[in-house]
Amino acid sequence: MNSVMEIGETILFLKDGNKAWEGSNKNIFKTDNEAVTDFVYSSNLFKKVRKLYLND
Repeated sequence: MNSVMEIGETILFLKDGNKAWEGSNKNIFKTDNEAVTDFVYSSNLFKKVRKLYLND
């Protein structure tokens, strides 16, 4: 996921072959899409990154 966040400007998240979310690498931190947050923030590192980002 690190490389996606660094390289991709626009991210398309697929779930079961369907588009579940689309947005920028910055907007992904603010999404309330449960499928995205469950996948992206499954690691403790990204949970901390999101918390810091939302507090700014």
